[in-house]
Amino acid sequence: MELNNHFKKIQKLIEAHDTFLLISHIHTDGDALGSILALYHYLTRSGKTVEAVVPGKIPAQYAFLPGIQTVNRLSDRETLQYIRQADVTFILDISALERMERWYEPVMQSEAVKICIDHHPGSCPNVDLALIDDRRIATAEIIYEFFESVGAKLNREMALSLYTGILSDSGSFRFEGTDTFTLSMAAELTKFDIDPAWVYRQVFERSSKAQLRFWGHVLSNLQWEDHIDWAVVTKQTMDRFGVTIEDMNGLVDIIRRDASANVFVMFVENSNKEIMVGLRSKDGFNVGEIARMFGGGGHFHAAGFSSFQPMETVVEQTLKAIKEKKARN
Repeated sequence: MELNNHFKKIQKLIEAHDTFLLISHIHTDGDALGSILALYHYLTRSGKTVEAVVPGKIPAQYAFLPGIQTVNRLSDRETLQYIRQADVTFILDISALERMERWYEPVMQSEAVKICIDHHPGSCPNVDLALIDDRRIATAEIIYEFFESVGAKLNREMALSLYTGILSDSGSFRFEGTDTFTLSMAAELTKFDIDPAWVYRQVFERSSKAQLRFWGHVLSNLQWEDHIDWAVVTKQTMDRFGVTIEDMNGLVDIIRRDASANVFVMFVENSNKEIMVGLRSKDGFNVGEIARMFGGGGHFHAAGFSSFQPMETVVEQTLKAIKEKKARN
């Protein structure tokens, strides 16, 4: 009932305003882009003025999404001006508001009505309306529920965007949280002339040979102890293989295949010496709790945080926290 009330409030805000901003997180993914584009098509079809923004680059495998060329089509100066003049800002799939990066302060300081729609717990303080449902495996599922609640008629563009969102965040329907609703929604969306095998290939089978060689290097240097697997990736290593942060996508899920471990960690150094930590787990270990200890966030089985401390310190502190939690469980 609470969700339906939120959906009604959102629809009334849409009907009452004309200019909309859609924004998500740095290192964007299929759920963020799918959610943005599904809502973009709905709003533009309703006669609204809409701009979509994500900080950073758009991964090449999402080039097939209908309307992807509309994301980040403004210059930085034009984007800043648009943020300031938008009536309503939708913040989607963010996990932490600071992940808007350089657009965080302009968005939060703007006079726009701020609506956050997310499936990450505790992700959206200080907004006008937060619609958070951490039971859902993807934000795209919540957008789908919104469309159903307000009687919005889907088209193929919206359906393909939503399908890509849930396919991406469910790991092709393999991850914890995939349930009857997820599979039923996917089945309904495929009725819009969507070929699941073709979408899977676009999202998960677009690796370059440089990326595959890089993955092989990381996997061959995998470390493990006490049922914890971890890998350390420096900026120097990425430069040597000619890859970027975006080429890391999916690697931790390969490591998750190790049957002898239940916690998996990626430590990645980016260009400004920030250490990005990706956490995954199985068999009931809560990595979301670990991430929140270090100022991050996420889900029970998938979470992350970042730090500007030296790599050695971040690795040591993270592994210590995981081992201490294991000892308490």
